[in-house]
This record gives sequence, structure tokens and C-alpha cells, in this order.
Amino acid sequence: MKHWYQRPGKLLTEFVRTVLIIEGFSEPDSNSLPIFTNGMPTLFCRTEKFPSGYENATQLTLHGKFINSDCWTTNNNSTIIAYFFKPFVLAGIFNMPAKKLVNTPVDLCNCSPHKYNALRTQLIYADSTSRKVEVLDNLLAQQLNENKKIVEIIQYATDQIICNSGTEILSEILQELKLNERTFQRIFKKYVGVTPTQYRRICQFELSFRQLRSKQFDKISDVAFSSGFADQSHFIRSFKEFTQTTPNDYLRKGLTGKNS
Repeated sequence: MKHWYQRPGKLLTEFVRTVLIIEGFSEPDSNSLPIFTNGMPTLFCRTEKFPSGYENATQLTLHGKFINSDCWTTNNNSTIIAYFFKPFVLAGIFNMPAKKLVNTPVDLCNCSPHKYNALRTQLIYADSTSRKVEVLDNLLAQQLNENKKIVEIIQYATDQIICNSGTEILSEILQELKLNERTFQRIFKKYVGVTPTQYRRICQFELSFRQLRSKQFDKISDVAFSSGFADQSHFIRSFKEFTQTTPNDYLRKGLTGKNS
């Protein structure tokens, strides 16, 4: 068994972190790194070649979180290609609610049987791993073309909120995207899984939590203001909501000492 990571195609670099390829039929590399499962959203493709020479695409699934470790098991007839996506991209590319990808894998052949049965046929007749990658690249390029506007909205909004999680950022995003609030709320909730306000508050809390852990501040109010909170009391309420403890108690006891 041989495996390696490679960069995604040029059209996909903004959306795909890396592509993992596993060939069960190839001689292993002496410098091969161990395979590990991570929590990135993933397009997972597996094909199996039978002794007769016929090959079948046995798995073509989307995973919002972890992939079951059993999926990575290979034999001498297996080929696995896995695209690991950047956050919040996968649902938009395939135009499906984020909540659908949370707990269980989504079989693409159940989403659009005609379209993905054609894809399965292309994978079966692709005579090399590189050709299979081309087929999947083309699928993703087509999906991006069909859902480009949605993907751009989600990517821009989440990037902006991560960089600036203050309360004013949502109105700035609406102005930049030229969307009304109701439309933006609907799109964001569907493809990210939480409302823009919830996501902003999560990002704001994470920013303040990292600064608090670093202890690079003089007063608690410094953390509050640098994280975009209106005042120290707003910061304390938010911190307690997410951790069930106050910033001062966290600094003294850590999260293990939080109030029950």
C-alpha cells in the first residue's frame, strides 16, 4: 500500500486544503508517513478492482466531520481519494444544509442519482489514479460553478467575522455583499449551521479566550476591549455562558474548577 498527499487542482486551491491518495495495489514507500483521520470536511471516494478486471466505485460520500477508521482499510484492489476541504465550504459546494453533514456521511448517489451515477461510471472507466482525480476535480469544478455565489458569500462572511468579531461586522458584511438581513441570515444558517450572530459570538469568545490563556494583558478589561466587547461586564457574561465560569475563576482554577 502506498499513499501520499498532493495539492488540489488550480481551480480548487481556495476551497480544498489537500488531497490524500491511497493505492492498495502499489509498493509502499520507505519514507511514507502514517495515515491519520482528521476532522476536516471531506469528499471520500473508494474504488475496488475485482479479479475479472472490472472496477466499481464502492463509496462516494461527503463527511462533515470525522471519517470512520474502517473506511481507511485497504486491500490490494483498493484506491482511495479523499479531498479535505477548508471550513464551511463543503455544504455550499454541494448545496445542502450544513446540519445534514453533521452526524452521518451523505452518499452522493442518493442526492442526485442520475448525475452521480454518471460520475460513478466515469470513475469506473478511469484507467489510472490520476484520471480518477481528474474526474473528481471536474465534479468539484462543476459544483463550484453551479453554487459559486453561495460559496463566495459564506467564504467572505466567515473570513470577515474571524478577522473582526466585533458587533459592527455583520452590518459591514451586509453592505459589502449587498444583501438584505433576512436573506443573509437564511443563507448563513443553512450552510454554516448557526446564525451569523451566533458565529460572531463564538469567534469573539475564542479570541478573548486565547488572550486570557496567554496572560498577555494587565487587566481583565484589556481583554474585553481588545476582543470587541462593549465593556468588561459583557465580556464576563459571555465568558461564563461559554465556560460556566468567570474569567477570574478560570485564571485561578482553570476550567476543571468551574462551578457545577
